[in-house]
Amino acid sequence: MAYRKVYFRIRTECYSFGWSSDADKAAFKEESRRLFQELGWTVTLGHNGGCDMVTKGHQDLYLHPSSFSGVIDEANVQPLQEQICQQARHL
Repeated sequence: MAYRKVYFRIRTECYSFGWSSDADKAAFKEESRRLFQELGWTVTLGHNGGCDMVTKGHQDLYLHPSSFSGVIDEANVQPLQEQICQQARHL
């Protein structure tokens, strides 16, 4: 397997220079966790204000409010991008 570093830029309406409210922050965390769990990824909760991480085998992504970045199997780049886009339309 070949792996690629990826950077999926996402649009989070409530985040620009920090969260506008704790409710917006909680909603983002809940939605991003649910999205990846539904896709079979394991969520590791962020600590001390850090962002969550998700893993699936040797793949991992850092879930920042403006981007999801990390290393994934190159065969999964396009399918994951499509799944994120499809799921995001329903959020």
